[in-house]
Amino acid sequence: MAGTIIILNGPSSSGKSTLSRNLQKIWPNPLYYTSYDLLEEHMAPYIYSHHAYEGFPSPVKDFLDMMYTSAAAIANSGRDVVIDNCLFDTEDIDALCRDRLAGIPQVWVRVKLDQDELDRREIARGNRAIGKAKWQAEHITPKDDAAYDVIVDTANPSADCAKIIYNAVFGE
Repeated sequence: MAGTIIILNGPSSSGKSTLSRNLQKIWPNPLYYTSYDLLEEHMAPYIYSHHAYEGFPSPVKDFLDMMYTSAAAIANSGRDVVIDNCLFDTEDIDALCRDRLAGIPQVWVRVKLDQDELDRREIARGNRAIGKAKWQAEHITPKDDAAYDVIVDTANPSADCAKIIYNAVFGE
């Protein structure tokens, strides 16, 4: 039996990584974590960060393809996975995600945060291009809240948001 995949969809600096760690603390089984940043920083081929590679997909789509494919393999082995990502509407990322995760139980979580706090967090991080979070918030897909199983506002404590997701999954 496949594990469950929790998809945290929200802009950069909205608290998805912290939320993932809090989910891992309370999850009743091991909860494996993957993210775009993790792939880019630790798994990406050296060539991507040093020069173009003709004939290979764009790094963004390639990273996302590997992230979703890896998450599907983990879930298909019976383990639960949390994906920390932002799906945006300028490329067909939503379709790629749904294709790679087809047939696996999924819980879609929209991670929201008001723009002023998002801007504050982005600046405080110091490792993000200023404006990236705003752009992602404007281009997130799906846009309709009804497309999500759970919506959390990370202006609230991350541990509380994790409990909301846990309760939605386990019915408590």
